[in-house]
Amino acid sequence: MANRLSGQQLYRWSLHSLDGQPLLSSAGLELALDGSLDDASEANIILVCGGYSVKRYCDKALLEGLRKVAKRKIPMGAICTGSYALAAAGLLDGYRCTIHWENLDSFEEEFPEVDLQKTVFTMDGNRFTAAGGVSPIDLMLSIISKDISQDAANWVADQMIYNSARTEKDGQRLSIPTRIGVRHPK
Repeated sequence: MANRLSGQQLYRWSLHSLDGQPLLSSAGLELALDGSLDDASEANIILVCGGYSVKRYCDKALLEGLRKVAKRKIPMGAICTGSYALAAAGLLDGYRCTIHWENLDSFEEEFPEVDLQKTVFTMDGNRFTAAGGVSPIDLMLSIISKDISQDAANWVADQMIYNSARTEKDGQRLSIPTRIGVRHPK
């Protein structure tokens, strides 16, 4: 959408796996890829997408691959449980980050050296994390706002029919009164 607004290619995305082989998402969708992580040499940001049972996929090869990418000084981030993979690789130590609310408690216990936030997304230096669901939209709108302008981010949100962009300060879950449907007019 930002490309459409500007009339030029400001952003592009590609999908990569550790070895370049197609992946099966946790929702059962097979993803055709653009190559391996080594092929992502022109990337400006690398985002690790997580899903269900993320621990099962955080083997030695993946963690070493993520550390290898980090040595290239490319800003890195994660979506949903992808934060677990970055933390397991030691790439979130000392950074603020977030993860899906279902994983907050276990993540905090396993990675005390990470400054865990219960927000929809975080941006801390060269680390970006989004809690999952639609929160990556909020993260991307924030990036567009910083890269281009707030007007551009607003235009993109309008085009996506996304009328309530959230900030780094917004929490992940509905308030308890909203969740259980209790509101008193006073």
